[in-house]
Amino acid sequence: MEKTVKKGRNSSIELLRIVCLVMIFWMHAADSGVANGIGAWIDIAVAVIGNIGVSCFILISGYYGIRLDVKKMMHLECMLLFYSWTGLLFQYVWGNALGGEEILSYLLPVIGKRSWYFTCYFALAFLSPFLNEMVEKLSEAHFRQLLITMLVIFSGVTTFFFFDINSDGGKGITQMVMLYLIGRYIGVYRADRQYNTAKLAGWFALLAGVNFCLNGVLYVVTGTVQNRFARDNTLFTIFEAILVFLIFRNHHFENAFVNRLAKHVPAVFLFEWTLRGFISHYMFDYVARAGENTYEFLLLGIALLLVVMGSVIDWARVTLFHVPEAWCVEHIYRLGDRCVHKIKSKKIAK
Repeated sequence: MEKTVKKGRNSSIELLRIVCLVMIFWMHAADSGVANGIGAWIDIAVAVIGNIGVSCFILISGYYGIRLDVKKMMHLECMLLFYSWTGLLFQYVWGNALGGEEILSYLLPVIGKRSWYFTCYFALAFLSPFLNEMVEKLSEAHFRQLLITMLVIFSGVTTFFFFDINSDGGKGITQMVMLYLIGRYIGVYRADRQYNTAKLAGWFALLAGVNFCLNGVLYVVTGTVQNRFARDNTLFTIFEAILVFLIFRNHHFENAFVNRLAKHVPAVFLFEWTLRGFISHYMFDYVARAGENTYEFLLLGIALLLVVMGSVIDWARVTLFHVPEAWCVEHIYRLGDRCVHKIKSKKIAK
């Protein structure tokens, strides 16, 4: 029997995507104000909480399961090209000198790893049929043993000994596959199981508190904010992300606005740094206030502003270019399909 559970979109999980996006944006800029002692401690706290955002994204993908759809991947590629090329245009407008390799990364964002997340997501999407089949064939016990083994090898060693086997800080395909499989395990074997929200929140507070204290000790000893225990590939970050995901999954509601806003999360995530440059050049230079006691909270406001601006821009992009984009995708897909059929026909003829 196929071990797959069909699930409708839960607006609570869609809301989690939006919350994670805000926290990621806050975390990305928080370390720019660590010269101030108070700012350093706030930065540690933001890293402990905010760095679970990407892990939550992948857990959600694993929970629902990726079903490889070439047309959807082509639409995603169109979105990546639009924002990467727009970002490249702004780099020239602002007079930033770019090297040949960096320009190429803008022109070919997936191959050029303009965003490590989307590069790895494309790899994960094309691996998903094999990963899903593996999940179907493994028993629950063997699946659980696989996850424990991966956690020990790729996260346990990193957490307690700081040795990063993959040398990517958890921002790579190995981490993404592991989190996807954890999400699949929850989706297949724990989809209908409800956990006590208060207990989940308590465990999250405990893990986050220990994480904060350990990073705080490193800060006191070294004098610099390192956040080693809050990296993507530590056990703290992974289990914090799992707990937060389960908390949001516990609650189910439907809201059309939340669902629509969540659809723009990938685009806003990709366009973040160009939007930051736009704010700094044309609105106000918020980085100039680094070191002030209120700076970290200003960055939270900037994170919210980025989500609003990015969502409006992506809504305009979809409204203006949906029809021509769909036309291009359909014709390119048909052309590719014909080529594949011709190749198969020649092989059969031989």
